[in-house]
Amino acid sequence: MNITPFFNMGLFGEPAFILGLIALVGLIIQRQAFPKVISGTVKTMLGYSLIQVGGMAAGTALSNLSAIIQRGFQVIGIIPHNETIVALAQINYGTEIAWIMLIGMILHLAIARFTSIKYIFLTGHHILFMASMLGSLLANYFLESWKVFIIGGIILALSMSFSPVLAQRYVKKVTGTNQVALGHFNSIGYFLSGLVAQMVRSKDKKEMPKFVEKIQPYFQEQIVVIAVFTFILFLVSGLFVSPEGMKEMFSGHHFIIVSAIQAIWFTAGVFIILAGVRMLVAEIIPAFQGIAEKIVPQSIPALDSPILFPYAPIAAVFGFLFSFLGGLIAMSVLLTIQYTTIIPGVIPHFFSGGAAGVIAYKVGGRRGLVIASILHGFFITIVPIYLVPLLANLGYIRATFADSDFAILGLIVHWLIECWQFIWNAF
Repeated sequence: MNITPFFNMGLFGEPAFILGLIALVGLIIQRQAFPKVISGTVKTMLGYSLIQVGGMAAGTALSNLSAIIQRGFQVIGIIPHNETIVALAQINYGTEIAWIMLIGMILHLAIARFTSIKYIFLTGHHILFMASMLGSLLANYFLESWKVFIIGGIILALSMSFSPVLAQRYVKKVTGTNQVALGHFNSIGYFLSGLVAQMVRSKDKKEMPKFVEKIQPYFQEQIVVIAVFTFILFLVSGLFVSPEGMKEMFSGHHFIIVSAIQAIWFTAGVFIILAGVRMLVAEIIPAFQGIAEKIVPQSIPALDSPILFPYAPIAAVFGFLFSFLGGLIAMSVLLTIQYTTIIPGVIPHFFSGGAAGVIAYKVGGRRGLVIASILHGFFITIVPIYLVPLLANLGYIRATFADSDFAILGLIVHWLIECWQFIWNAF
């Protein structure tokens, strides 16, 4: 029996099995009861499968939206949406992604244990997102599998360790403590938001006008916000396609009906993906955190962006709105200069824009909130355009990674590999 195919295509060739194994080991180390060990392992593998199923549904809706935009505006529309592209990346590079996650988490704990960088990155879905981006990117260079695993794991570990450092000065300003950090791969966007807000900050510190509290309840249900905004995107895009063209594309259905059904189809896909991510993360991260507490005493947890929302809820809502406005401005600019354009995604502007808005308001008041949030939205909409060609091996999927760190890190990794290959070939 050849041992290599046995490991590559058998034991460790299935990413769901690898991720389940991570949860299994973590739960055993924590001495959990046998039923909990079995439950956690099965739920981890099931969560992975749900991500793939939801990705197919959401990807179909995004493909239809892109087709409408291309026909109406004669451009290619790409939406930054982490969950969708990760689900599609899992289909092509699931093994690489799982190994990168495993190696990255181990090395991340080692960095926290033996250096002064004590942040423990606990936002599991963003670990999955970054591992997916790295796996898809590195596989594009035809490296041997073990090299993809190791290089990707090292880069993931470094990004998990140093991403919280970049935004921490502003997180401390918001929370008033150094006991918590942001574990969210939009650290460059948060840093720029805080920096801009600091430069343009208001002299007064007046609170938000009272009337803005009335609109806050409309943004409490994330999945409803996604459905409504996606429906608006389909509806507006459909207005620029002739009725005959819409009927030809969608078997004679009216464009309003098409917009509603496609928006719900996309939202259903996102809901399944989020359920899968929650199920996957709910089992792996507690095991990871339990190990981290034993290995790294006095560590600082780096958590997801919504931890900032309670410190300025109204600013979070307006951060989302102004960030989305900045995304629309960026889309307009892209439309004038090239054939491929980025359509602002609701999810990245909701979470990243909301957190950026809280930072901007706490640092720069109302003026800082408005200016920094718009620039933040412009920035996170522009930078993904440079990542799209680097992921050409995934095919024309009409989606890309959202949030600033994915694109910036992807460009840095691409540049380093290109330089290394040039030097290697030269000598």
